[in-house]
Amino acid sequence: MKLTFLGTGAGNYRGGGRHPSSAIVEGLLLDCGAGATGRLHDLHRFDEVEAVLLSHLHTDHVAGLFDLLLHAFITGRTRPLTIVSPPGLSPILRAFVAADAMVKDPATLYDLRVVEELQPAVHVGKWTVRGVPLSHTVPDLGYLAVSDGLSLFYTGDTREPTATHALHADVLIHEATFDEEHRTLAHQLGHSTGAGAGDAAAAMKARRLFLTHLGDAPDLATRVAHEGRGRFGDTEVASDGATYDL
Repeated sequence: MKLTFLGTGAGNYRGGGRHPSSAIVEGLLLDCGAGATGRLHDLHRFDEVEAVLLSHLHTDHVAGLFDLLLHAFITGRTRPLTIVSPPGLSPILRAFVAADAMVKDPATLYDLRVVEELQPAVHVGKWTVRGVPLSHTVPDLGYLAVSDGLSLFYTGDTREPTATHALHADVLIHEATFDEEHRTLAHQLGHSTGAGAGDAAAAMKARRLFLTHLGDAPDLATRVAHEGRGRFGDTEVASDGATYDL
């Protein structure tokens, strides 16, 4: 089972070193930041997407969705597509359809299932997925996905303490927008530090921790990696395009 990070930068990341948040694992697209569609095409994995799991509606996590829906039309998709989101996505989709921004209404081309709940539960392919409300500045979901004996949790954005402490997952993908020096600011803005992510992985009894959604501070990746490993040994700072076997 392969996990590929398409974008690992936070909303404030400037430059091309990291693109906005998105990752794919066996048909599940975890958030859909700007440019995700192009990177999926580059990896020949665009047609793999069976579901898009949106953590929240901040643009660094959702802006790429509309390009993805356009390309689904361009490539002649006929298979069903599931989109899971906190409440609020449907009016945005309707506005894009009304403005002809997606050329065709996706729902007329294939079975488009949009699930908008604060505690959603869906089955997609071989995955069982449930959303877990997290603490951010807007309604926000983490996703626990289970398949073939593997459990994975993706946080999107979350401030500490995180609800993941009450869960178990083999693999944790956790945001680390700030380091401990800026912990107060992280909490104010609804984000976590590398140390907080490490604590979450330990509490969840995870096997692996991937840090993503990094801010643009100089050398932040080095600092959050050190913090995470100080709390949880098997910690990896993800980079754009990196693929891991789970």
